[in-house]
Formats: sequence, C-alpha cells, structure tokens
Amino acid sequence: MASLFRVDFLMSDTTASDYGQIKHSLTDAETDRKVVSLSLSADKLASVSNYTREPKRLVFECFPDDWLTANIMSGTQEFERYISKYEVKGYRDGVLIFTGIIDTSLLSYDYATQILKITCYDKIRLFTIYSDIEQYFGLTAGYQPSWLIGYFIQNIQQRIPINVGQSNQFVLPTLSQSNLTLCTVEYQDMEQLPADSGGWTYSFHASGWGYPKYGYILDATANKATFCFAHKKVIQAHYANPAQDQYRGRFRGRIWKFFNNICPLYYDYDETTSWTSTLADLDDDYNDLVAFFSEHGIAEASLDSLAQTGALNGNAYNSSHSVHVSVMGHFSGNVLPSMLHPGKAYETMQDDKTGNLKALQTMLLLYNATIYSDVYGNIVFRNKSAYGSTIIDIADTDVISLTTKRGNQEKPEMSVLETLCGDTTTLAALLQNNLMDFYDGKWEIEAVIDALSLYSILLFSRIRIRSVIYVVTEVTRDFQNDEYKLKAWQL
Repeated sequence: MASLFRVDFLMSDTTASDYGQIKHSLTDAETDRKVVSLSLSADKLASVSNYTREPKRLVFECFPDDWLTANIMSGTQEFERYISKYEVKGYRDGVLIFTGIIDTSLLSYDYATQILKITCYDKIRLFTIYSDIEQYFGLTAGYQPSWLIGYFIQNIQQRIPINVGQSNQFVLPTLSQSNLTLCTVEYQDMEQLPADSGGWTYSFHASGWGYPKYGYILDATANKATFCFAHKKVIQAHYANPAQDQYRGRFRGRIWKFFNNICPLYYDYDETTSWTSTLADLDDDYNDLVAFFSEHGIAEASLDSLAQTGALNGNAYNSSHSVHVSVMGHFSGNVLPSMLHPGKAYETMQDDKTGNLKALQTMLLLYNATIYSDVYGNIVFRNKSAYGSTIIDIADTDVISLTTKRGNQEKPEMSVLETLCGDTTTLAALLQNNLMDFYDGKWEIEAVIDALSLYSILLFSRIRIRSVIYVVTEVTRDFQNDEYKLKAWQL
C-alpha cells in the first residue's frame, strides 16, 4: 500500500488570535492524492567538527489551490527573511513525522505541470537564518550550556513572534585532570644579589619580603578562581669608607583570572628601580605594585589572605612553591565548566557583543553535544554519547543491505573555542585529544532496513543486527520504498 500523506498548515504567529489553529490541510486518500510527492531528509548526528546538526528538510509537491495561492505563494503572509507565518506538520499514514517552518525563498512552481514544490525546515534552520544576531554576555557567574540555546531562541522571538520549543536532555560530561599546572611564576632572578666589587657589598634589606605572597582567591558567587603572586625585594648596597648606603627595589606582580574553569586572563607587573639613597624613595614604587592589583579588583589586604589550596564547583585549586625559585598554580577536577563565560566582555568590561551562533557552536564542541529537532518541532539538546536505553532487534530478513567500514579519524578544529573568555590553549589541547579518543577507531555501518512501520528507529537508537549492537547516527526514511537507510556506530 502506498503511503498516504497529510500536510497541515498552522498559524505560527503567536500574536494572532488564531495562533496554533490548523488553517488548511492537504490530505491524501487512496483515490485522491493531494500530495504529489513527499520526501524527508536524514536525521544526522553532527560530525566532530560540524558543531551543529543540519536542519531536517521536508519537501513536498502539490497542486496549488486558492488557499495556497493566497497565503503561501503570494508572499503576503510572511514574517521576514522569507519565513512564512504558517508552519507545517507532516503525517504519513496518520503518524506525525515532521514539524517545521516554510522557507518561501525556495518555493517553486512549474507552469507546465502546474505543480508547486514547498520546502520546509525544522526550527534549527532559524539559527542559520538569524546567524547575525549578537548578544552581550555578561552574567557574572556565567551561563549554563542550555541557556545559550534559550537566549538564542529568545533573541529570535524578539524579531518574529514564533514559538520554538526546547527540550534539555543534556548532562554535564566529565574530562578529568589531576594536578594540571595552570600557571608558573619564576622569581629566582629577584633572589640574586650583585657580586661584591669596588668596595661595595650587597645584601637584602629587611624592608623587603623573605617570601612572596601567592595563592588563590576563590569566588563562588562570580564562579571564578584568581591566582595572585606578589613579591618585593630590597637590595642594600653598603660602602664602608666613607660609609654610605644605597637601595634598589624589585617588585613583581602576577594575576591569572580563570574563566571557564581553566582559561586565564593574565596580567603582569615588573619594576626594578634605580639606586636611591633612602628607603622612602621606594614607597612610590611599592604603591605602584599595590595599584596594579587594585586596578584588577584585588585589595592589598587580600594579598595577606591568599589560599594555597581551595575548592570551587567541586574542583580543587592548589599551589606549589620551590623556595626562592618559582611558584605554580594547579587544578584537579573536571576541566569542562558547568557555567560558561562566552565572549570578550568579561575582559574588556565594555558592551562587546558576541554572535549567538558562535556561542552555540562553541558550547556544542566543548561538550561533544548536539541539537536536533523532534517530530513536534522542539529543539532537543543532548550529549552525543547519550544512546538509547532500549535495544531494537532487527530481523535478518528485514536487512536488505549491510556494509561495514572503518570510521575515519578526524582531528577537530578548535579555533571556535576562542569565543570563550580567557586563553583557551590548554583547554583546546585537552579537548581535542578527548574528542579524537571518542571518535577514533569506530566501526561504521551503512544499512537498509525494510518496513518502516515495523520499527521505530530514531537518531541515537540502539539497534542489534546479526548479534552486533550499533547506535544510529543517521537515519533516512524512504517512504517510496518503505525502507530505513541508516548509518550507525558499532558499540
């Protein structure tokens, strides 16, 4: 039996009095086909470097009636950017298979056959259409991953009154590191005295510090760890006859403000004074060191209460000290942050805006996650490793074809991480290795499975073919041949 299709046109303008109502339908009957042809593109799991999933596309052909001519073909019932005010729900044999928007820029009418071709996309398409939307990201504690999708949707809805549902099935993944070195301060040069010569002898004066001040300021409210280093050394030069003394100061300050768990903004201060006859002459130089910290929000008193160890968001920050040589800051825990700081406004403290699409792509790569649209039109946010719990057994007699091949290792491009605040060099290196491990060595199948109605195969479904379990990464429904065309990873 041939597939029977139904296409409903619903008012999608949320400000309209008839919002959500079915305004027109094309309904097939055995003896009266209203839908000449209908095809639905594949559900695809994004590749490692694609970040976002391609929007699903529904294309159908029909003979235009008065309603379609007046409301779809006329171009008068549109929001902007060729987005129709009518969204589409597509059914096959009474089962919903698609919900999405009509892209009127792709309308095609063949005068010879009098057939109208209508192209629809799921609502992920809106992210591409509005890829130019930017936003100021400035929440002190950062943004939960799902919020980046929500804000993008919200910004689109400020442009056009359309409803976009969101389903958050994401779970924060873990990329653990133990005693990862975040920063290093070498200060051995400050501890060295000039060689005695020409009657001058050198020593460190007590007004300097025996040891540097270093450690963390852990701010749970701001979701930020800051590592500070401050040191002051004063060299006294003494000449015996006639007796005289001179002084020189060495001042060093270092600040690392860590956003996104391990991505620092780095600031430094170094000053070595000229020789002076009085210690008081060094006061202004010390005040400059204090001012350096103050300019970056760190009071002088805070330098006396820095924590050598501490915890923030379940992660451990600690430090080590090679006396008179160097100080290091370390991190142990999950380098993938639970809250994100996208954009550079955190650094510039200006109203600098970041593209919503860039922030979204960065987030998806960072967490090895994906978005796709379900049949109801909701945008689903999910981990790529979140496979279905139920295993669908495919009968051998329903396997029309099966090909196995080795998956290609892909080295992901990490430059998109630069959208995040802070230096992402360390994070990018760790993440790239983790992603390559995730994709490396996978066996992939391409299969054709008979009988659409016998199986409910979706993206992320686990299927068993000839005693081997696979997870579906791409699924196409061929309505004409009543078949599934699949790509899947072997588990």
